[in-house]
Amino acid sequence: MKARESEKIEDLKSRIRLVVRTRWLLLCFIGIYCVVAASFFSLSRFGLFLSHSQAVTLVASLVAVITYNLALHRNIVTLSPYFRLLIPLQVILDLLLVTVLVHSSGGAASWFWPVYLIVTIEASFLIDTQREVWLIGAIGGIFYGLLLVLEYWSLVPNVPMPFVAAEIHHDPLYLLLSWLWVALLNAAVAVIGSYFMALVRRESDAVRESEERLASFLDSANDLIMSITTEGRFLYVNAAWKKTLGYGLEELEPLSFFDLVHPDSKEQFAMELCRAAAGDALSPFESVVVARGGRSIVVEGNLTCGNEEGEQSVIWGICRDITERKQAEEQLYRLAHHDTLTGLPNRILFLDRLQQAKALATRYHHQVAVLFLDLDRFKIINDTLGHPLGDKLLQKVAQRIAGCVREVDTVARIGGDEFTIVLVNIDSIDDVKRVSHKILKSLSVPFTVDTYELFITTSIGITLFPADGENIDTLVKKADIAMYHAKGEGRNNFQFYTPQMDENADKRLLLETSLRKALDHEEFRVYYQPKVDVATKSITAMEALLRWEHPQLGLISPAEFIPLAEETGLIIPIGEWVLRSACLQNREWLEQGVPRMRVAVNLSGFQFQQKNLLEMITSVLAETGLEAELLELEITESVIMQNPDFAVSVLNALKEIGIHISIDDFGTGYSSLAHLKRFSVNTLKIDKSFVRDVEVNSADAAITTAIIAMGNSLNLKVIAEGVETEGQFSFLSENRCDEVQGFLFSTPMPAAQVAGFLREHRGGAAGRETKAG
Repeated sequence: MKARESEKIEDLKSRIRLVVRTRWLLLCFIGIYCVVAASFFSLSRFGLFLSHSQAVTLVASLVAVITYNLALHRNIVTLSPYFRLLIPLQVILDLLLVTVLVHSSGGAASWFWPVYLIVTIEASFLIDTQREVWLIGAIGGIFYGLLLVLEYWSLVPNVPMPFVAAEIHHDPLYLLLSWLWVALLNAAVAVIGSYFMALVRRESDAVRESEERLASFLDSANDLIMSITTEGRFLYVNAAWKKTLGYGLEELEPLSFFDLVHPDSKEQFAMELCRAAAGDALSPFESVVVARGGRSIVVEGNLTCGNEEGEQSVIWGICRDITERKQAEEQLYRLAHHDTLTGLPNRILFLDRLQQAKALATRYHHQVAVLFLDLDRFKIINDTLGHPLGDKLLQKVAQRIAGCVREVDTVARIGGDEFTIVLVNIDSIDDVKRVSHKILKSLSVPFTVDTYELFITTSIGITLFPADGENIDTLVKKADIAMYHAKGEGRNNFQFYTPQMDENADKRLLLETSLRKALDHEEFRVYYQPKVDVATKSITAMEALLRWEHPQLGLISPAEFIPLAEETGLIIPIGEWVLRSACLQNREWLEQGVPRMRVAVNLSGFQFQQKNLLEMITSVLAETGLEAELLELEITESVIMQNPDFAVSVLNALKEIGIHISIDDFGTGYSSLAHLKRFSVNTLKIDKSFVRDVEVNSADAAITTAIIAMGNSLNLKVIAEGVETEGQFSFLSENRCDEVQGFLFSTPMPAAQVAGFLREHRGGAAGRETKAG
């Protein structure tokens, strides 16, 4: 209601302003006429015929009109509360002043009586009620009639006019006819004027209501609606526009739409605007506009041109805010094409990038390299420390790998702990080797995750386009085959694909299938190799070595099937079987009268991370009846160093029950003196790769000597494996190595041959004091 009342007041203000302007115009016309008429009369035979009192009355009337018109003009806002009273009052005042003007210009003979009609039209314009307009028309006729009566009875002196006989002012018939003409004409104007103005008002109200409904509809719309000129100047914006962009129409007046369009979208929008102005049919377009505060909003919409003949073209635009939809689409695209954990491309995007790289390589005659990476023994960390920590490690690994390649290359995670890399614009294999070395070196630096220091390595398989195939699936598959070959070569290295690897892949598939049945079919065998005291040449222990006697392939080396067993998880039951078999065999030797000695069993990384490892070992010892001090467990250095804190707790628990602990393959991992001091171990076992060339390679000799010295300083036994020559034995003996193991003394043998072998080497198992107790 308040809004409607306010609209009415504003409407009255605008009408009064128009009437005020009309009065000024009418006064100007009357003034000009009076001046021109006075000039002509002054030069005619009549001269200036108005008396002093007549002139004063006329001027006073004009001054009165000017005064109240000026008051209205200047104080229309202040006087708005009094419009209801003021409008009829000013119309009546106009009629009075017109009556004075008619009297001053000749009364019944005056030419100014049509001004009554103008005032009546003014009343029909200002007053909404028809009856009030009719009343005003009647009042005008009454004022004119009253003037004629007063002049007829000489109560008001007549104003003599040139060309007019004085008798007409006293002729009743003439006066009656004049009054009837003016009164009826004025009444007719009142009726017609009020009717037409009522019709105009109804039409105006209908138009206004239609516009209000349209404006209400536009403002209630969720879409952004605007009207602009062909230059981009704003004419209208709806409420959704104001809410979304933060700009009202008043704030947009000094701006152009181009001021709000993002620089990247300006050229496109300018083209769309030109096409719309030309009347072309447009398809929906997308653009980015900048809201208040600098926030970018993506809009989708249409433009259309409203061309009115003789008027400037107006462009209407209806848009919708699709920012959230775009973000959702981008998020869905990212989820569909990127790994959620690391943010790297996934398999889908990787294959797409590889396809693009292949196409570019064909065009520009370059090579493309595909690298397939698999983290070594990552499952151990995942199973031991939990998946959340494993996920954090994968994120750090992904960052390091990504930091080793160029921006044009692609690093992807295709699942689990497997990563792939596309190297583009390769000119030589040396480029690929450099990147591979860089990755291996980067991952060799320990990772700190939460409070854990973790070590991780990777095996990398590599294929090249076009040398290794045209099909992208073939390239990936062959890189996968090369990666498994790298694992077979001892892990932590890279291998380029060769056709010979396909045979190994087929064999690997056969082995993996057969491995699942080997334990049930009793195909595994345990062989034993002695450990010999350097000083006394006596045998101190027997190392249990697992062999697989395959029905079709014969005897298979552990290097071929142990990695498969670790990947499939079969290493857990197989390792427990080996431990039980070795303990039973040692117990049997004791019962046969063989001197006491330890039996050494290799513990894989997956076994070492078992949560029930200690329970499993104590259960096997209790089941077989073997004393704990007659069992030796060999654990590789890389496994221990993968999670040093966890290793300390496990080794301490094993040492407490009396089990002898050896670090196998020592020198190939990342052990430091500080770590060794924390580990509860008895023996360091020098890796055979250092012993092999100890006679001819100064670096290997220096490493071996350093390991022996380190062991002696920490009061640990040191044993060297892979001793095959007297020269190697002499070097180790001279450098105070405690024990040796290798073909120089014996090859691995079945359990049935061990007792006879020991009898041939009398005193072979003679016990002696050990450094480590």
